[in-house]
Amino acid sequence: MTQQEDSARHWYAFKVFYNKVLEIDRDFQKQGVETFYPKVREYKLLEDKQKEIIKPAISSLIFVHCSEEKVWDLQKALYGRVMLYTHKTNGNKIASPVDEEEMRVFMLVTSVEDERLEYLDVESVKYKEGQRVKVLDGPYKDCVGYIKRIKGNRRLLVAVEGLALVATSYIPSVFLEKIN
Repeated sequence: MTQQEDSARHWYAFKVFYNKVLEIDRDFQKQGVETFYPKVREYKLLEDKQKEIIKPAISSLIFVHCSEEKVWDLQKALYGRVMLYTHKTNGNKIASPVDEEEMRVFMLVTSVEDERLEYLDVESVKYKEGQRVKVLDGPYKDCVGYIKRIKGNRRLLVAVEGLALVATSYIPSVFLEKIN
C-alpha cells in the first residue's frame, strides 16, 4: 500500500443490528477490510470443561479502517444489517471519520486485559465536566481522557466522540498529569 493510499484511509464506525458484530466482522474481513471492536473474555463451563469465549464488549459497534469510497460500498453491501455513522454537510450525507488520535487511545485502552473496564452509555456520563489528564505510567500509559468518580473510584474515561465510552479501573493520582 502506498503512503497516499494509507493516508486516504480513515476509521469509520458502523452500528451493527441484532448484536451480530462477529458475523459482520467476518464479512468485512472477507472483503480485506481492517476492523476493530473492543472485546471481553468470558469463561463458561461446558461439558465439565471451562471454555474461554471472546465476545464484543459493545454488541452494536464495529470500526473499519478504509477509504470513504470503500466504506460506502460496505454500507451498500450490508444494508439492513449495519448503519454507517454519518453527518450532513450542505444537505449531503457524509461518512463521519473517527478522529485518529481518539481511535488510537480507544484501541489502546480497550486492548488492555483488565476485567474492571466498564463500557458506558455515551449519554450517561458528562465526562467533559471532569479534568482532562494524561496517564504517565501503568498499563494505560500515554492515554488521554477525562477523570470521573465512578462508584467512589477515580477512573479515566476515554471516548470516541458520540460513539463509545470506556472507563478504566482505578488510576492512582501519582500516575496522572493535568492537561489544560
